[in-house]
Amino acid sequence: MNKNVLIFAILVIIAPIIFLIYYHSNLVCLPGASVQSFIFGLIPFTFFTIAYYKNAKVYLYIALSLLFVEGVTTPIIMLKRLGWEKFYNDRLLAFLTFEFFIITQIVITLIVLEKIIISRSNN
Repeated sequence: MNKNVLIFAILVIIAPIIFLIYYHSNLVCLPGASVQSFIFGLIPFTFFTIAYYKNAKVYLYIALSLLFVEGVTTPIIMLKRLGWEKFYNDRLLAFLTFEFFIITQIVITLIVLEKIIISRSNN
């Protein structure tokens, strides 16, 4: 399970760096990149870490709900701000990167949740 925590931590560290590169390339706006990096990266990671060390499912559910909210709101906000044409032509790479990070974090969280449930059922 340590490998899952390491992958999750690497994603949380790499995401702001990629978003800063996108910001300098004018692919994302600074508020969007900072919100994505902080609120939807650091906060779920905090809950994920607490859940991992305390072996508590509740914190994983909180992290999952934040990640699901991020996954749903990101395309809505991007489409509303940019419009379909600009979004599809210019910002699709940034969107796919955001969604890749979200989906990967959700999968890792579900794997850890499954391991916690299995370890509790064995006890």
